[in-house]
Amino acid sequence: MKLLQIIEMKISSPFRCGHFPGLAGVFLCLLLLAQCGSKKSSTGAESSVAEAQPVESRVVLQVRETAYSEAQFNQYVRDEAGTEAKALEAPTLSRLFDEFIEQKLFLQAALDQKMTVSLDEKKQYLAKQAGESWPEEEKTILLQSDSGPLFDKMLVEKYTSGVAKDIKVDDDEVQRYYDLHKSEFFLPERVEVSQILLPTEAKAVEVWDKAKLASEEEFKAMATAESIGPEAPRGGEMGIYQKGQLPAEWEEPIFSLAEGQVSPVIESSYGFHVFRVDKKYEPEWIPLEKASPTIKLNLLDLKVKAGVSRRLNELEEKLEWTAFPENLSFPYQRID
Repeated sequence: MKLLQIIEMKISSPFRCGHFPGLAGVFLCLLLLAQCGSKKSSTGAESSVAEAQPVESRVVLQVRETAYSEAQFNQYVRDEAGTEAKALEAPTLSRLFDEFIEQKLFLQAALDQKMTVSLDEKKQYLAKQAGESWPEEEKTILLQSDSGPLFDKMLVEKYTSGVAKDIKVDDDEVQRYYDLHKSEFFLPERVEVSQILLPTEAKAVEVWDKAKLASEEEFKAMATAESIGPEAPRGGEMGIYQKGQLPAEWEEPIFSLAEGQVSPVIESSYGFHVFRVDKKYEPEWIPLEKASPTIKLNLLDLKVKAGVSRRLNELEEKLEWTAFPENLSFPYQRID
């Protein structure tokens, strides 16, 4: 996805004319060439305007008349990454800056459409944000006004949801995907495994002597009482595995067991294990009717992402905007 077309500033040379998204190229080239005479190289007597500004107030993005500072980008990083920008490496910050630009372009498009949100929509949105770490003051601002980072985020999500609202996946698309990717729906042999993990070999042998003749319920009770493994509260239930998903030293003895059989004591860095195969599943094909819901969700996700990406490309061309990565406090790394 094309994200940026950037006006480049080099320390040893003035601005260069290039491609400027959404602006009249010829006019801007003439304008920038005129400005070049007033810009000095950092090796000269004068510093650039950006260099004279405090880092936090430097403009890093201009969308129409709205200028966004590095302070606002840093706030975006805190909201999205849950940490300060200085704690992240340049490649990660670069991708977050790309996302920051996307969000502001979508925000401008939403404002251009005079998009609004009701109080009920705000409350529903906040209910969905229960797991997020937004400050209470931001939530209060959202409920009381149409402003603030949380409102902007909500408006962007409403706008992009509108882009995707008419996107659908029909049954023919699902059938076609299933036919072309049949191997994705083959399940090899699998085993459902439980274990009792003990701290010493002597204790493991003692437990194994009882477990080898125990029923499934008796094994689970022993696991709950004796095991030091994290799955002990679940009766030792580890889950369902196919070959390649278990440590190599466990795989062969476990897959060689019959259903209901208990393994010999197996030592590892965790301690001493006694495994039980609770159930074996033969290889099988997942039929279309079972695979269909997952296929439909995956295809819908792909189509929505493609639709949002197309709209972003349209906005990059339509809106007047300029990014200034040279004003960032880290070396921006562009990915074309």
